[in-house]
Amino acid sequence: MKLMADNSFFEIVYDQQQFNYLEFIRIDYICDIVYMTFKNIFTSEMYTFEKEKISNLTKIINNFPGFLANH
Repeated sequence: MKLMADNSFFEIVYDQQQFNYLEFIRIDYICDIVYMTFKNIFTSEMYTFEKEKISNLTKIINNFPGFLANH
């Protein structure tokens, strides 16, 4: 398994609700359904989404590495 650390996070719109500051954790294939799991970088809450129901997935590149460490 290759791990790659970066300073990016994701924003997702799922079921007309927006989720911000998400770190990608894993992807699962269960009964022909793709699930994507993310963790909120501030609250540590875990979210699992059905990939087909995600209406928008945006990767946010953080060019300021110290920004998230100070919040």
